[in-house]
Amino acid sequence: MSSHRTGIRVLQRPEAAARSQQEAEMIVKFNTAYNIAKEEMPFTKFRSQILLQKKNGLNVNPTYSNDMSCALFIGVIADTLKKRTVEKIAAVPYLSFMIDGDTDISTKECEIVYARIMANGRPINILIGHVEVKHANAQGIYAATKQAFTRLGVQCEDWLEKTVAMGADGAAVNLGYKGGVIALVQQEAGDFIVPFHCMPHRLELALLSVQKDNKMIGQVYDVLNLVWKTYHFSTKSMRELKALGSELGVNVNVPSGVKGTRWLPHVARAMDTFLRPGKDLSLQDAGQFIAVYYHMDHLAGASTNADVAGRARKIKQTMEDGTFVAFCHFLADLFAAISRFSLLLQRNDIILPQAVSGIKSLLVSIEAMEARPKPGGRLAQLQADLKLQRTRQQEGEPSKESGTAKAVRCFNIIFNHDSWPEDKEQLLDHGAEELAFLLEHFSTILRRNGANVDLAKEEFEALKMLISTTFMDKKSYLSLWELMMRKEPYCSDYKNILHLVHIMMVLPVSSAVCERGFSSQKRIKSDIRASLNIDTVEDLIRISIEGPSLEDFDARESVKTWFTQGERARRPNYMGWPSVDHGASGDLL
Repeated sequence: MSSHRTGIRVLQRPEAAARSQQEAEMIVKFNTAYNIAKEEMPFTKFRSQILLQKKNGLNVNPTYSNDMSCALFIGVIADTLKKRTVEKIAAVPYLSFMIDGDTDISTKECEIVYARIMANGRPINILIGHVEVKHANAQGIYAATKQAFTRLGVQCEDWLEKTVAMGADGAAVNLGYKGGVIALVQQEAGDFIVPFHCMPHRLELALLSVQKDNKMIGQVYDVLNLVWKTYHFSTKSMRELKALGSELGVNVNVPSGVKGTRWLPHVARAMDTFLRPGKDLSLQDAGQFIAVYYHMDHLAGASTNADVAGRARKIKQTMEDGTFVAFCHFLADLFAAISRFSLLLQRNDIILPQAVSGIKSLLVSIEAMEARPKPGGRLAQLQADLKLQRTRQQEGEPSKESGTAKAVRCFNIIFNHDSWPEDKEQLLDHGAEELAFLLEHFSTILRRNGANVDLAKEEFEALKMLISTTFMDKKSYLSLWELMMRKEPYCSDYKNILHLVHIMMVLPVSSAVCERGFSSQKRIKSDIRASLNIDTVEDLIRISIEGPSLEDFDARESVKTWFTQGERARRPNYMGWPSVDHGASGDLL
């Protein structure tokens, strides 16, 4: 019997060694496929990458080394990442979701869906899905959103019961109170669902509105666009501008565009480029502005193209206007401040108190510009408009304020510790009414997650005293609430009031992450890859945006999953490398 068992072990050892070798080779192929997806390269590059590794001395079998195998491996890897998404969504008590729509290169209407959840005490945005929309109305978009969550499986079927807010751009189909997606969500899940108009989008739309109302801003935009158009479509003109800049001591940059849908930092960069100074910063006129002016003067008289000559003449005449020049410098300062705020709003970890604090800081910066000389009194008019708007809001808004809008205001009052009163007696009563409103507004979902409303009120008083005496000057917004939600004894002593903190942290202040998803889609689904399946595009977006770096990627879990999938057993070593005589006929499965 002993010799029989020894014989079995002897037979098992070669099998185990062969299996280990197969897994090692498959890990190489999975790593290669992952790099293809992470770098957003075509699947057809997979075989050449395997051949390169073979040439460099790696012992890699050619089986499963074609583009179809690459697509299969990427699908398995994406499923592994998606499994982690499912686990995260299933584990959280509260979430918000963000949506955005776009048309891809094949003219398919697509919807991208993200969720905002808490992980390790901090808010994160996580891709839920990228799905095709059958009808681009509110019902169709809501159905696509549901489909994205449904594809996560039964573990996440209660996602709507956990939802506290929805974020989107300002399109009526998304945020229309009567027939938009938010109206459908509130009808099904409850009126407490908070709608959020993406703040970077709102900031951009506000500036576009100002551009329409203010002729000078529109004039600046038009000139910047004409300058961009001159050099974007003519390499000859760009070469001439650089040569002229070299003579003037200016390192000329390529002008940026400002028309169309652009984040505000793009406009700020376009302004900075337009007003770029020369090497000697004391010579204010020896910069890109004067280089463009001289070149436009040259084009106006020398160009044989009537359109180019007329455009150059218009730009030159506008640039000679002293008021225009001064206003351009004013806008450069103004847009620099606004752009910093816009970049803050585009951060994935932005939370409500940070956004409100950023707005206050921006207003202070803008108001400080009032003391500077302003051509034509434009800033004074802007300040008057802002003050008038504030007065109207203070006098007229409270009576018209919706429940969801009031909830947002209450969150900022009670959890923005920078605005708490310094007097201890005043602090004790601070936010009591707002807290009562929030506990009532979110009562349905709070009870569902076991929060005790009465204890929450008591805990809030103790929490204010703790923060004001111990953490007021030591913690940022994120680090403070991360500490409270993760560390003992705070997470136990204040567990009921921290339910509201959790809800506040997942409010979708910005949906900029959706724009990044569509930017990835446009890079992946190009003119030469227009036939990619919608599920494949989602897999590639997931890996490109949320996948770890190539150095941190561990393919072993995906390889084990791949070995257990399929109707037939996997045979990684079915074929050897093709001989010279056989050429590519020995290609892969």
